[in-house]
Amino acid sequence: MSQRTVADYLVEQLDAWGIQNIYGIPGDAILPFVDAINRHPRIRFISVKHESAAALMASAEAKLTGRIGVCTATSGPGVANLINGLADAKSDRAPVLAITGQVDSFNLGTNYKQYIDQHLLIAAVTDYSGLVSVPDSCNDVTVKALRKALTQGTVAHVCFTKDVWQIPTEEGIRPLEPHLRTMAQSSPEVISGAVKRLNEAQRPAILSGRGARNLSPQLIELAQKWQAGICTSLPAKGVVPGDFSLMMGGLGEGGSEATTIMLLEADLVLIVGATWWPEKYTSKQTRIIQIDAIPDNIGKLTQVEYGVVGDLKALLPELTRGIQETDKRTWVERLSYLREQWLDRIATEITSGGTPISPGYLVKTMEKVTAPDGIIVLDVGDHTVWFNRIFNGSAQEVLISGSWRTMGFGLPAAISAKLAQPDRQIFALVGDGSLAMSLGEFLTAVRYHVPITIAVMNNGYLAMEKDRMELEQMDPSLTSLTNPDFAKFAEACGGKGFRVERPDDLENVLREAVNSDQPALVDVVASPVKFPGLEGKKEPEKELVLV
Repeated sequence: MSQRTVADYLVEQLDAWGIQNIYGIPGDAILPFVDAINRHPRIRFISVKHESAAALMASAEAKLTGRIGVCTATSGPGVANLINGLADAKSDRAPVLAITGQVDSFNLGTNYKQYIDQHLLIAAVTDYSGLVSVPDSCNDVTVKALRKALTQGTVAHVCFTKDVWQIPTEEGIRPLEPHLRTMAQSSPEVISGAVKRLNEAQRPAILSGRGARNLSPQLIELAQKWQAGICTSLPAKGVVPGDFSLMMGGLGEGGSEATTIMLLEADLVLIVGATWWPEKYTSKQTRIIQIDAIPDNIGKLTQVEYGVVGDLKALLPELTRGIQETDKRTWVERLSYLREQWLDRIATEITSGGTPISPGYLVKTMEKVTAPDGIIVLDVGDHTVWFNRIFNGSAQEVLISGSWRTMGFGLPAAISAKLAQPDRQIFALVGDGSLAMSLGEFLTAVRYHVPITIAVMNNGYLAMEKDRMELEQMDPSLTSLTNPDFAKFAEACGGKGFRVERPDDLENVLREAVNSDQPALVDVVASPVKFPGLEGKKEPEKELVLV
């Protein structure tokens, strides 16, 4: 009977912590590890086309599931390629473990090929980086990295020298301890202090973020009793249905003017599970109470008057019970007026219009074909602000590169989302520029038979940069793109490819793609129309009329 090696130990340790997928590219310094994964009955190795995509996949899986996402790469260039995806994970507090190979231990610190000080290289995107060069340290270092990633919602890294993988080890497997998932909890006195302040508000508003997902009933109950308008950060689209009467729309760039005015006029804002607070869209005099499951999130991006920490599923009903119902009829009527004005304003943007297809119409049609419990993945670009402006949502979950905002996120994230939750519909909206950065991963979707739908807003430009350059009277010609026929590309890869040039065909094609049960790419020829209100973003408070 063969002895268990360090590579075998590592795979068994990851299995004990519930790891199901490991994303990466086989490389010289990790081949024994890849082989050990391949022999394991419960963990899959997902071979990708670029290590940056591997790290983005791990990040997206972690954001979606709360489990640790794992990626791997060989030494030198492989590790360097992980950095972009690891930065996304760290910026959005996604627990990710990066496992890398290193040169043989006797080549550490030399001029040997592909050697670099990995700890120094990735220090900015990790909160822990360990080295295993002898079998006796594999347990201590690996478990420390796993604990750090999970408990702090961050990126941890472990590199293994090439010569350590196949050495036998008797290191034991350490299971995931349940207490590591224990949430911090404010005292009843602190919660009472928040209730007191909520009851002082005459013009209340709620900002909901990703931390409040799956809490729609609790948010709606609080809003109704407190008579507060609700707005959402981009990852929280769908947390509260768009047709709820107190739902005012998205926040910030691409958000609704109704939300901006509400936040400017509100005398108190309750931030629920969100860390984003775009100051140029808000008043510096606004009182803010923030509640979150993570203590470090309180006041992270803006100073708040009061903070409460705890499980939001229990905390929201407790706050609601303490609300004293008062007559805020004038405020509710004001919110209703702002909402109606906003819906009237965007009505013309979501009609079919002519050709090329308008971005607003694409987003609205996408909304029609997306399952209520589907997962929507957004890449970074002009399409993102259109989505924030138009999409209402019902109960969908949105995955984005939130703080890092890297182009190329959409396609890799859609693949890992489907692998992590195969029973849910996955619909990705990407720009032509952002898709090009990770286009090779469509082959990964085909290889593993991952049925996802990718809609490409193909307008021939890096549209957001084009618009901004024109606004500043710069020459935007370099923002133009040279694109392939994306539909033919998808077919050449072995997937389904569609091209839509007429708005009348869009809904039927999107439905066909969604129902194809194959990786499907829909090339939508879209208008490069300038995003509404772009000129007013410099000084939004002066552009809005508070009537």
